[in-house]
Amino acid sequence: MSKKTITNIQCIDYIVCGYNHYWNMLGNMRGIQNHTENVDLNWLSGDVSCAYHIKFNGPDYEKEVANIAKKVKAGKLPGRLLITPYSAPSDIDICDMFLSHSGFGKEIDCGMAKELSAEAVLTVPPKNINLFRVSEIHQLKISGAIFNAAFNYDLFSFEHYLDAFNNPSVRFYMAEYNGIPAGACMSILGDDFIEIAWVGTLPGYRRKGIAGYLISMAERDAVLKGRLISVLSAFPGAINAYSRIGYEKCCQINMICYDPA
Repeated sequence: MSKKTITNIQCIDYIVCGYNHYWNMLGNMRGIQNHTENVDLNWLSGDVSCAYHIKFNGPDYEKEVANIAKKVKAGKLPGRLLITPYSAPSDIDICDMFLSHSGFGKEIDCGMAKELSAEAVLTVPPKNINLFRVSEIHQLKISGAIFNAAFNYDLFSFEHYLDAFNNPSVRFYMAEYNGIPAGACMSILGDDFIEIAWVGTLPGYRRKGIAGYLISMAERDAVLKGRLISVLSAFPGAINAYSRIGYEKCCQINMICYDPA
């Protein structure tokens, strides 16, 4: 990190904790059930299905991977498996082991972190951009519609967003551009950090700085709650955008995906 008051290893800890906070939030939504097959594999099922934590113990890593791959193919485990920097020792390439099994591919996320300042002030947007924290149900409905449209994604229903909204650790923010709803984001407060998620801007309103203003608002709220570290995950194409607002790449998160087709 730029200020060097926390180490990269500490940032990775926050990033991995942020992932777990996110998936635990999903697990508390209606229609979704948390499962723990053993202490090293936690996953969700129901309306949302994704493994969110896998840790391999060795020494026979290839055998462990083969056993999990077999269960995925049999439908006993979900087909999206999250591999964090702590899933195995750094010299063990778990992803390559999965990719040696037919039907498995890999998606890459970048874990990023930013050290916040207690003296930081909210980045003030231009007058035609209005930012606010979502506090009413009709605003939540609009935010959900923005997320689904921005990500071309309809997995989450309003009921799911409502369950997240009622979680005391979760906050939603929305932006209007010339009076029209244009962007939204969500944050999750951890014990000593904040996780930024679901940063979405509608097509036609991108490249106007809206996402950065939304994140700035969430960061400022986090500082007021005593959190001075913000973490998020970014697709490779979004890394530069987050870097411009102070986030630094700390680690790579791999999602192993199974497609039988």
